[in-house]
Order: sequence, then structure tokens, then C-alpha cells
Amino acid sequence: MAMASRGAVSVWSGVVLTLAASRAGHGQVPPRRAQISGPIAAERLAAVDDRADGTVLPAATRSARIDRDGEVVRARPDSESLRRGTLVRGARLAVHEATQGRGCRSAWLRLEADAWICGDGATLSSEPPRATPQPPMRPGEVVPFQYAFATHAGVRTYRRLEDVADDDWAEELERGMSVAVVGTARQGGAAYVRSASGRWVSMRDLAFARPSERAGIFYEPGETLASVAFLRANTRAWRTIESALHDHGPAGTMTEFTRRDAVHVREERMVHGLRMARLDAGWVRASLLQRPESAAPPAGVGAHDRWVDVDRVRQMLVAWEGPTPVFATLVSTGRPGFETQVGEHRVWSKLATTDMSNVDNADLASATALYTASRVPWVMFFHEDQALHGVFWHDLFGRPRSHGCVNLAPRDAAWLFRWAPPALPDGWSAVMASAADPGLLVRVR
Repeated sequence: MAMASRGAVSVWSGVVLTLAASRAGHGQVPPRRAQISGPIAAERLAAVDDRADGTVLPAATRSARIDRDGEVVRARPDSESLRRGTLVRGARLAVHEATQGRGCRSAWLRLEADAWICGDGATLSSEPPRATPQPPMRPGEVVPFQYAFATHAGVRTYRRLEDVADDDWAEELERGMSVAVVGTARQGGAAYVRSASGRWVSMRDLAFARPSERAGIFYEPGETLASVAFLRANTRAWRTIESALHDHGPAGTMTEFTRRDAVHVREERMVHGLRMARLDAGWVRASLLQRPESAAPPAGVGAHDRWVDVDRVRQMLVAWEGPTPVFATLVSTGRPGFETQVGEHRVWSKLATTDMSNVDNADLASATALYTASRVPWVMFFHEDQALHGVFWHDLFGRPRSHGCVNLAPRDAAWLFRWAPPALPDGWSAVMASAADPGLLVRVR
């Protein structure tokens, strides 16, 4: 793309940029820097030649502030190149170079090796980079938002609080549809919540979620796959094998466990024809333990490659590094009619949060109920619209429950999301896998 002659002007996030180019014989005139005012209050863009390949960042540039949510990151400085992810409004990200390219009026800015954004949606800054991990978490909470559910059909939402008095509503929620709460206010003597989508809803029409506090278990160095387990039922662990066999003993010698608690199995013995297992808290019958089992690792997995095995029969997920188990937890895969797809898949997209719904589903007529889950956290898509993700709406891990996704308790989902490739850089709301940075291998069986 040929540049305009000397003196041509474009607007970049409200700052005037002077783009100049000229030739002298067979050589090129060295770049001349333009002094202008703006966030940097120094040179903004050097002169470029008419082949548009010499764009130079001003010396004062340390970062680019993202001006709009969902700013798209491209693999190359070209609006038609592959998407690499999206960014969060307000993040300041390091900038390494600038160049001209298709689909951007100002200049493309390189954030990483294969990550470019159009400067039309950013403001150069002399401030150092500053960005936070996504989704942002509130201290002491296990999910990034307070979530609430419509308690009945026809719960009305409003674009503005002022619209409540006129009952000028925007849309109605079906029973069980959720909103992510970002604020509260009072109107006409009643309390209202503001959702992450900007709508207002009467608090009296909502019931707040109580996300699961459940968590999986990490393997210790040297432990085998069967060294961890989950309790099948409420039980006690006794200090002696004999007490465990007969389920009795001196007061205060046992530890209470509830169904689905995760434990390390330290030792096993056959006693009177029964297999007994020693936990850190004492002895239990081994028949009370549900353990992960796995087939051979997928072909081609390297010694340090990260992958997960999803067992639909046992409703378990095990995270592996090569041949070594790292973490195990209970999950909820797709229920009958919505089975999670068997096979080996790759995570193709990671999102800090996303909305999930069947309202726009092509098979809406056959849907038994409409659902909308707002700002579902820690989402990793691996097969079409099936994903590993956290849930705030149930605590039934260990049995099929989903519409095809792999549901995880919030603590487990957050850990898995951070551990799994590709990494989500700070200030990014989503990242796409690439050939250079492939996504997590997910085996479903």
C-alpha cells in the first residue's frame, strides 16, 4: 500500500499523526520525526517511505492502552489474518514495533511475536505496561462475579433504572436464567442489581448462587495413578484396621468423611478377606474408594506435554504431564442426549468468561427448557461448542449433568485454566491456540 505524500494526516485515537515520505535519487531520506502533543507529548510516528514498511515508534512509547473491550489481536499486521485473541479495555500492554498494514488506518502494533493490534483501538502511552490476570477475582471468592438466577418466568430487565417507573423493560428472563452482578442500586424504594451486560433487574426476582467450594487433589511426587481416590459414601477413617473392619472403636479415634472427599491412599492390606486402605486420617475399606483409571497415553505425547483424560464412566478428570499424573477431580460430563464427544481433541480457544445459552440454538423447538448462563468462567473449547469450564449453578460433580461440556467446580476450573496451554496473557480476555502454541490435548473416553 503506497503512503500519501509528505504532510498526509490520519487520526489515531484522537491524536494527530504526521506521516511523511519522500525519495532522493535512488536512496531514501532518513526518517524525520514529528513533534506533536498527545498522551506521549513527544514524537508519535517517524516519517515512513512510500512502501509503508518503515513505521517507527516514538522513543517515549512504553505501552499501548486498550480503549475498547474485545479489541482483536491478529497473528499478522493484517485485518484478514488469523485471530489470536481479544483484549480487555484499560489494559496497558508492552509495544515492540509498529508497521502499516491492511485494514488499519493508523498503524499495527506488535505486542508479542505473533500478536498484533490495530492502533485505531489503542492509545500509545509513556506509562509502563500494566495489566491484570483475567478474569479478575474478588478476595476470598471462588468465582469472579456474584451470580443470581431468575426465580420465575417473565423476570423483566431494564436498560436504565429510570425505565422501571414506566415499566419500559428490555427483555424477560425465563426461570433459572442467570445474571452476573456488578452493582446494586435502589429505585422507587426497591433494590435492583446491575448485570455485567448492563441491564437492571429487581433483586426480589432473583436468588443468589452458592458456588461449590469443592476441590480436586494434587498428586505428590512419586505417587501412582491409583494413589488418590474419592469417597463413594459418607464414612469414617479409624486409627486401627480392626476398628475399621467392625466400624467401631474408642471415642475420638476416627475422622469423618463425606461422599466425594478426595484422599491420598498410603497403603493397602488384605485382612480377613477384605482389602483395607490406609489414608492420612486412618483406615477405611478399599471398596469405599473410587479411583481414577486410565488407558495408555495418547500417541505422540512427550515427556513434558500437558494433557487431560476425561473418563465419562467414572466422571473423573486427570491432568497429566507426559506419563505423570498431576491432578485429579470429579467432573460432570454430558447427560444422555447431550453426550460429551469421545475422542482426542485440542483446546482451540480459551476465554476468561463467556455467556452460554441455547436461546439462539437452531434446534430451539426441540429444547426442553431455555437456559442462559452469564459470564461462565474459565472456558476452554475443545470440540465445537463443547468446553471445559467452571460452573456456579450446581454441585453434582461425579455424575453427568451438562449439555455436552465438562463441568468443573470453580477452584478446579481456575487451576486447570492457568495450567493448560496456551497461556492467557495478562490483559487478554481470550486467546486462540496456534501451530506455534497448540492448545491442551483433551482425551474423552
